[in-house]
Amino acid sequence: MENKVCFLTGSGSGNGRSMALRMAELGYDIALHHSGRDPQSAEEIRSQIAALGRRAEVFVEDLSQSGAAARLFCQFAEKFDRLDIFVNNAGITRFSRIPEMTEEMYDQLMNIDLRAACFCIKEACLFMRERGIKGSVVAIASNHHSRLWLSAAAYGSAKEAMCRYVKYAAMEFCRDGIRVNCIAPGYIDREYGQSDKTKETFARISRTEIPMHRFVTSREIADWTEFISSPAGLSLTGQTIDLDGGASIVGAAMQEYGLILEEE
Repeated sequence: MENKVCFLTGSGSGNGRSMALRMAELGYDIALHHSGRDPQSAEEIRSQIAALGRRAEVFVEDLSQSGAAARLFCQFAEKFDRLDIFVNNAGITRFSRIPEMTEEMYDQLMNIDLRAACFCIKEACLFMRERGIKGSVVAIASNHHSRLWLSAAAYGSAKEAMCRYVKYAAMEFCRDGIRVNCIAPGYIDREYGQSDKTKETFARISRTEIPMHRFVTSREIADWTEFISSPAGLSLTGQTIDLDGGASIVGAAMQEYGLILEEE
């Protein structure tokens, strides 16, 4: 039997890189993708995966451009003839209050975080359907889809739209045995090179904003991806799972929005 294949977008660095390594440890051959900005990092993770005895291929495509999803999957189809798990991890984070929001920032965020996600999910589902593979698609969203944080109007809207799109994709491809779900992390401990200042900031956030006082790790997100895609997850489709230590169930403080009235 062929080795199972996991394809992760945005896996040349950061969260996607750590997820790719974990999925290789779990026994999958890996298709890596990056935008072209850091080819050295992608090559390093490819070498680490190969050292585990798993196959790894690297694909380069700028997902901010029109037609990128179709081009990316054409590249993928030249190297692989099966796809068991597709992880839409590629994304950017941009924050701005609405009065300062620019069309350039909005377009860049929506093109990558929403448009590219929608069309990559489409291509992954079609690839699986055409080959009769009852695969699993997992979109990495954010807990911004459900809670309001200051300066996140565009980013949170993109993530909520992604979660909604996943429900439609789940309905349209369920007859093919293809399941589509979301994982929505909060703050992620990416387990790589943080400055002392960043670590201090993260420690403060963990103490004051996360009920369970811990960040989710990239390896945990990969483990959840594998669980959702395993026989244990066969009844799960069209769902969003928040992995954020309870941060999304804490209401945003009114003082963040300047809505506390001064006592007379």
